[in-house]
Amino acid sequence: MNSRSPAGVVVGVDGSAHAAAAADWAAQEAVRRGCALHLVHAVNTGTVTLSPRTSSAVTDLILHDADAVLADALGKVRASHPTLRLTGDVVPRDAAEAVLTAAEHAELAVVGTRGHGGFASLLLGSVSLRVAAHASCPVVVVRGAPQVGSHVLVAVRDEHDGGTLRFALRTGELTGLPVHALHTWSPVVADVGHMAPMVDEIGEEARLHEQLLRHTCDPIREEFPDVVFEARQEHGATAGTLVEASRKAALLVVSRRQPAPHFGLRLGTAVHAVLHHAYCPVAVVPLG
Repeated sequence: MNSRSPAGVVVGVDGSAHAAAAADWAAQEAVRRGCALHLVHAVNTGTVTLSPRTSSAVTDLILHDADAVLADALGKVRASHPTLRLTGDVVPRDAAEAVLTAAEHAELAVVGTRGHGGFASLLLGSVSLRVAAHASCPVVVVRGAPQVGSHVLVAVRDEHDGGTLRFALRTGELTGLPVHALHTWSPVVADVGHMAPMVDEIGEEARLHEQLLRHTCDPIREEFPDVVFEARQEHGATAGTLVEASRKAALLVVSRRQPAPHFGLRLGTAVHAVLHHAYCPVAVVPLG
């Protein structure tokens, strides 16, 4: 049993419909990238609280069932993608830790929004959230059967988002889809009662944001000359704007920035919102 995968795409599976959708998405992505796909099925046998005389047999039974779940997932992927290099492991540990360990040297990790555990009413499971928050590689969270979108949508805040933009353009290159960069901002002038005399100031602010967007995008888009690209800005709340814009996207790409030193959250509020509410798969790209 090897909990670390070769470089390629890693996907967590657990027999749920969400995991099956994630595995199918991951397989298609591995084919596009020309790399291997590694399936990870985690079972936390440490939660078995039976007497020492019976726990060994029960653990063996759990692992046997886990092998069957993995074999079923491998079989379905192999049937759909017979030429794909495919490996898989049953890992007796916490699910998020298993995927994170397997993805340490991967190009990409893929998870579904929810597995069998937790509350059915939750839009995003704790495993998916932990993997997105801590993985050293980009993570794609797939909800249900991915929609057929017309483009790759990438959120761009400033020049620090270069790696995220590059990931989106690489995806556009692999899929043949155009890439739309979206920069959102809120006007500094928020006093509605004094908006009229400040229109010029808002216009100047918009021009500054346009310069920032071009300064960030232009050097990187030149690396992908065959990808159709457009960039636009909108003023408004970032989370709501991105969620609404994701309706027609095949993939929404966002950045995971370093957390503030005195706060525990590793994902910003906008990233949390799109992970829970976006209409398409979401890629979370860690920034250095």
